[in-house]
Amino acid sequence: MVDFDGKLFFAPMDGEVLDLTECVDPIFSQGIVGAGILIIPSGSKVYAPCDGTVSIIANCRHGIAIKNPAGFQVLIHIGIDTVEMDGDGFKSFKKAGDEVKCGDLLLEFDLDRIKKAGKNIQSPVVITNPEIKKVEILKSGMINFGDEIFRICDPK
Repeated sequence: MVDFDGKLFFAPMDGEVLDLTECVDPIFSQGIVGAGILIIPSGSKVYAPCDGTVSIIANCRHGIAIKNPAGFQVLIHIGIDTVEMDGDGFKSFKKAGDEVKCGDLLLEFDLDRIKKAGKNIQSPVVITNPEIKKVEILKSGMINFGDEIFRICDPK
């Protein structure tokens, strides 16, 4: 897993990649949070999709953001409306300010608990830098943690 320009991101979990426009939450599907992809997770672990520094860890542990050395921030949000679970079923292994390497374990979550709580398991992975409007999806369908999944397109 080598990224030479800071624009390549790797799958943070096992699952199925869908277009972000398919997200049931309009703030993700309309690109308001950022450009990226949607993953339907099949596992329970979230790994760092790039090297960088943990910039945000949600109090409820359902989301984490990493800023890479090139200055791009990637947000991994597990499920939709999972903030309402108040951390139940989520475990964090990192805190804000921690340095991470691509592939480091960040979070664990309980898919069954999310479903039993009536929440959608769709998990957006987006670049939150406002100047980034598009990513090139490198692999769709079923993915494994560590697969190359998208590259940031240069702003035009």
